[in-house]
Amino acid sequence: MRLIATDLDGTLLGPGGSLSDRSVEALRAAHEAGVLVVFATGRPPFMVEELVDRVGPAVAYGVLANGSVVCSFPDREVLRSVEFDLATALRAIEDLRGYDTRYGFALATDAGFAFEPGFVERMPAATLGSPVDDVVTAASGATEALKLMVWHEQHSAHDLLALLPTLLDHALAVTHMGADCVEVGPVGIDKAIALAWLCERLGVDRADVVAFGDEYNDHEMLRWAGRSVAMANAGEVTKALCHETTASNADDGVAVAIERLLAAR
Repeated sequence: MRLIATDLDGTLLGPGGSLSDRSVEALRAAHEAGVLVVFATGRPPFMVEELVDRVGPAVAYGVLANGSVVCSFPDREVLRSVEFDLATALRAIEDLRGYDTRYGFALATDAGFAFEPGFVERMPAATLGSPVDDVVTAASGATEALKLMVWHEQHSAHDLLALLPTLLDHALAVTHMGADCVEVGPVGIDKAIALAWLCERLGVDRADVVAFGDEYNDHEMLRWAGRSVAMANAGEVTKALCHETTASNADDGVAVAIERLLAAR
C-alpha cells in the first residue's frame, strides 16, 4: 500500500458530512507510515478546503470534481485540469428546461457556486449560501464551468441516470455523485482517469493503490485500483465490484480498514 484514494461523502465522511477524530488520526498514521493520501471526490476544490485544513499534511493530493481537477495539498496547486466549456454547461441547462421546467440546477464556475431552491435538501452535508432563482444568471461573468448538478422534482437520481443521456448532447456524461441528484460533465472525465494520471506522475503502480468508495461515481476508480474497498452503506452493485467491504461511513469504515492495513504491513 503506497497510496490511499478515498471518496468523501458517504465514505470518509460520516452522516451530515462530519469528519471524525478517528478518521483524521488514521489518515495521519498512514501519512507517517509513508503512504500518500488522496481525496478523490465529486466535490469541486472550494468544497474541500475545510477538510484539508482539518487533516493537515496527511492529505497530499486531491482528485476533485469527479476527476476534472487534480491538485496538490496544502499549496492547492492545480496539476491537471480538464476544461468543461461554460457554453456547453449552459446549453445543457437550457435544453433540460425546454423539456421540463421541474428540473433544478447547481452550477460551479470560476466565478463561484450557485444553486437553485431544492438543492440544499438533497445534499448529504451542509451547504453555505442562499439559493438563486436562476444559475444561468448567477454565472454571468464566468468563463469556465467546473461542475453541473441536476435534479428533478419527480424523478430520483437513479431515474435521471437513465433519462438524461437520452436528452443531452452525446458529448456529455451523467454520473451519480451520492446525493439525490446527478452530475453532468464532459465524457471521459472520471476519478480513475485522473488517479491513473496522478499515479503515473508519482511513480506509483496501480497494484499499490487502495481505493475507498460507496457510489456510482466511484466505480471506475474502484475497478482500477489494486485493492478496492466498499463501504457497508454502499449499494450491492458497488460492493460486488470491490475486493472487500468495510464498516459504514457512520462507523468510521475507512479508518477501520486503514488501521487494519497498517497493522498488517
